[in-house]
Amino acid sequence: MFHKSPGKAKIVRRLQEGGRLIAPKTWPTSRRTLPAGHPLAQAEAVTAEHLAELPLVQLPPAVTKSFRTDRNPTRTPAGMPIPPGPTGGTLNEILTLVGAGWGAFPLGAQARRYHPRPDVAYRPLTGAPPVQWGLLTLVHGIAEAENGITRLQAWLPLVISAIAGVLFVLHERRATEPVLEPSLFHSSAFTVAALASLTLNFIAAGFSFALGQFGSVVLTLSPRTIGLLYLPGALLVAGAVVLAGRLIGRYTPRPVLITGMLVLVAGGLLMAVTAGPTMALWILVLATWLTNLGSLVASASVAETILSHAPPGRSGAVASVQPAFGMTGYALGPAVYLLLFNLFFRRQWLNDADARGLSETQAAQAVDATRSAMAQSPATVGYDPNLLRQAGLDLGLDFTDGLRLTMLVTSLLPLALAVAAYFLMPRRVRPTP
Repeated sequence: MFHKSPGKAKIVRRLQEGGRLIAPKTWPTSRRTLPAGHPLAQAEAVTAEHLAELPLVQLPPAVTKSFRTDRNPTRTPAGMPIPPGPTGGTLNEILTLVGAGWGAFPLGAQARRYHPRPDVAYRPLTGAPPVQWGLLTLVHGIAEAENGITRLQAWLPLVISAIAGVLFVLHERRATEPVLEPSLFHSSAFTVAALASLTLNFIAAGFSFALGQFGSVVLTLSPRTIGLLYLPGALLVAGAVVLAGRLIGRYTPRPVLITGMLVLVAGGLLMAVTAGPTMALWILVLATWLTNLGSLVASASVAETILSHAPPGRSGAVASVQPAFGMTGYALGPAVYLLLFNLFFRRQWLNDADARGLSETQAAQAVDATRSAMAQSPATVGYDPNLLRQAGLDLGLDFTDGLRLTMLVTSLLPLALAVAAYFLMPRRVRPTP
């Protein structure tokens, strides 16, 4: 996320890092994630020297050396060795390892807001360099598109991203030793699996963002309660993933991937149909469980399909396709969900204002007043119907209608991947009698 909050230095520049074009950067306060039961979790803050007291969860081998050095230091500033912990491939895996007590990990301060978990404690980390966050140009362009696609701040980053993507593909096709062999994408099954990795992470990250906004603003749930929504059914999800692995070996990855994508569609459609200011909590838990189940089941099929295309001696490079596409989806998810939600939300409250005889200016003032109240007291103020009734709007329903439309539209993406997998991935070859 890109913040303009006081106390956070902002430097606008562009740089090339690991082949990615980075947009404006911010330097937020560092926080360290700790297991909730660890003694340091009770402290108001921890120092960089405390890093030596708990293993540090490691990043996967596919990340750049500079990123690994930044997030996985081997020694404290005083020279004390930092014990390495287990490896986490995604942010969700890292937080799961931290919550299970396997280690700690440094994150930016905003992670506490967007990834609340009851088993993880976020504590300020002093004496260490601040975590550097940068916006991918594509994400920056999507975020700016909320204010109008014709604005220079919106279309210029999108054009730059498109040009950079084309140049990268041309470079890889001409390189004697490309990072990833472009011919792999000649296989329809490999292409579908890579796009599925992007899609399932896109949905998981976007759903998490939507859940946080809807739960806190409309249902007035605490961050702890929102985090607890992920716990029910966790063992069932784990069992389903094990079963998915066995089914892949017996029936090929195709039916498992299709099933996972359809479960993702079911989770999104459930939110699209039932979301509302009086939504039952068990329905919210069910929608969250379906989203987690679908993404993890599909992920097992994606991994099998991608690795099956690895040439001899290139399994590591080919395996990195899954986290690369996955992190791209994880970065795009919240930005696209927010863009769609703001678009639909604006349309809903404008229609509401028109039906009640209010001008666009009056309606906009009511929306801004509500947002200001929530920004000044984010921990205590949610959807306040009294504030909005004074202006003649029912913004709670407008908010949920915007969310419903967002979930409906984004559910089309995994549905399209399920259809593509049905027609393009190889079927099971029946043994001849």
